Amino acid sequence: MGRAPAGVAISRFITHGADDETIRAIGHYPTGKGLLGLLIRDPRVIRLDDLHAHPASSGFPPHHPEMTTFLGAPIRSGGTVYGNLYLTEKRGGFDDRDERLLLVLAAQAGAAIENALLSERLRSLAVQAERDRISRDLHDGVIQALFSIGMSLKPARTLLGTDHERVDERLNSAGRHRRGDPRAAQLDLPPAPQEAAALGLTRGLAELAREYEVNAVVKPELLLMPGLDHRVPGALVPDLLQVVREALSNAARHADATTVRITSGTDAGRLHLAVADDGAGFDTARVSTGRGLANIAERVEAMGGRLELVSATGEGTRVELDVPLQEDLP
Repeated sequence: MGRAPAGVAISRFITHGADDETIRAIGHYPTGKGLLGLLIRDPRVIRLDDLHAHPASSGFPPHHPEMTTFLGAPIRSGGTVYGNLYLTEKRGGFDDRDERLLLVLAAQAGAAIENALLSERLRSLAVQAERDRISRDLHDGVIQALFSIGMSLKPARTLLGTDHERVDERLNSAGRHRRGDPRAAQLDLPPAPQEAAALGLTRGLAELAREYEVNAVVKPELLLMPGLDHRVPGALVPDLLQVVREALSNAARHADATTVRITSGTDAGRLHLAVADDGAGFDTARVSTGRGLANIAERVEAMGGRLELVSATGEGTRVELDVPLQEDLP
């Protein structure tokens, strides 16, 4: 069987019915000349009682077994040709039944190759998806925790010698372990999804605002619709809180803001959630977004929502998402 797209020579040749000694005596395998090349250039059935009489025949190398009858067919699936099947030297020649059987076998081989390639592509996609998930989880967990610790310790140097109580508060915050979450034995990681869902969106946003205030010395304003937890399913809460955490983290890193506002409400079965700051902003047409905003976009897309990023140099940044809700009302 030779797998070779049109215009390309045979790259692999598999034989059956010839022993190793005969194969060694022949020498190199066919490269795509003669009848085998014709099947590559024009992939359709060829059935011959005397292959030497065909105009495309190019003969055999020394020590090659004598062959007269020939039957060849392309291995294909859909519009793609993956190779060819060849049969030779049947006494009395090949007939219509042989041709039909070979076509069935070639079709089955084509389907098997197609399925194998599809499985390989799916495995590759699965591996890439897992790599992306690990990268996102590292960013959302360990990297965010390290950044949070760094932000909480940054102002401590200026307080040394003047406000020991606030220094102690920041050191205690940096070394705090989250209870009940084994992932956080070493670092103050974000809560596990089950824990975040149990918090509810309102309390979860309040916790993030408190954490941000300690770390960035800016107290976010919370403008939340009453009864928000009654309208937002718990399954959405972990991703929503992570989106807000990421937006607050970006504001702490880059915005140098004096005001940060978190607003949220529902309307017509959709949740509207925004994080806005009055910081430095940036030109969205010139500044490439990093892993953080990519994580936000991926989470919003997974929730079936829409994301809008509004920013301009000197005019702050607003991260706004609109997510469909399945009303969880009694």
